[in-house]
Amino acid sequence: MTGHGRSYGAVSVINAIPCGIGATMGITLTTDVTYEEGGDDRVIDIVGSKNMNKSMARICVKKTLEAIHADRSVPYSMTIDSQIPPSRGLKSSSSVCNAIISAVLDYHRVEMDPLELIRLGVNCAREAKVTVTGSFDDACGCHLGGLVFTDNSKDMLLERREMPVYDAVLMIPKETIQKTSISVGKYAAKREEMWKVIDTAKHDPLAAITANGRIVADVIGMDNTLAERALELGALAAGVTGTGPAVAVITEKGKGKGIAKKLGGRYILAETRS
Repeated sequence: MTGHGRSYGAVSVINAIPCGIGATMGITLTTDVTYEEGGDDRVIDIVGSKNMNKSMARICVKKTLEAIHADRSVPYSMTIDSQIPPSRGLKSSSSVCNAIISAVLDYHRVEMDPLELIRLGVNCAREAKVTVTGSFDDACGCHLGGLVFTDNSKDMLLERREMPVYDAVLMIPKETIQKTSISVGKYAAKREEMWKVIDTAKHDPLAAITANGRIVADVIGMDNTLAERALELGALAAGVTGTGPAVAVITEKGKGKGIAKKLGGRYILAETRS
């Protein structure tokens, strides 16, 4: 018997570090996990990332088994296959946590309320120290899709909305940004500006993606020219996602690839997920 779990990626609409209020929009990049018990050891295979730290994955399995009162000492084998480049702001850790928990639950034929599952994953990410805010907004965006607004200080879903399907062009630099290098103080200094963007997001989430990206680019000292160029080429929104350095470019359906080619550089073409 094998358990299967899937979660998705997301892009930032509001970075939650300055104000505690976050918003994300789901995208179609996937993380798939298979899980089965038995054997003589605990084996974790991360497809395409053999050197990735596996401690978060182990924490997810342990806490899920604990939550459903299953034997935590069992040997198991698990395969993690994700389309989401890590440490670029595309919510890879949240997606992995959600997918692992889903796979363990599927193996044991246990159903869990989606928000309970998401909160369990957030607690795993906190224990693994791969998040600054707890990333409840990221986890909701990955698992629920659509546009979500959250209060990360309370792990509370404030609102979820269906969104039209757009092309989502993800511009992926070679560089990564580790959560341990993030200056919370620099983000906190942008609190007043970010509250204005939060107000904008309530009626124009695409404009908020762009405004949020400008703030984050300023905080991390990143040149925002790529996002501004995308807007000049007709993108509906463009900005740094998460704490960077990937840039999310949102376009009308069918126009993403053309804009991406004009921008140049490495990119992934996905769609928003409603």
